[in-house]
Amino acid sequence: MDSDAEHFQKVSHRQDFYSPDILPHLQTVLADLADIDFAYEKSLDCIRQSEADEDRKSEMIVGLWRLHRERRAPYIQELMVLRSRMEETFA
Repeated sequence: MDSDAEHFQKVSHRQDFYSPDILPHLQTVLADLADIDFAYEKSLDCIRQSEADEDRKSEMIVGLWRLHRERRAPYIQELMVLRSRMEETFA
């Protein structure tokens, strides 16, 4: 097994690094997803703590889950595009 220094030397001599715009884009997409997830969890807590009856809470939770998935979908798609770009670099 390579030591860290040997691994660094091998990697540092390679020419195929992914585009420098990928990392900031990846960080932005992941931060946006975290914001969406946080908002979902906050809304979910509000629904669970509401005084609505259980059937109404269930309906609201289903609607909230659908909205959550819809909001996340373009970001998940963008992650898949970024992953493909990264994989192409090292293929």
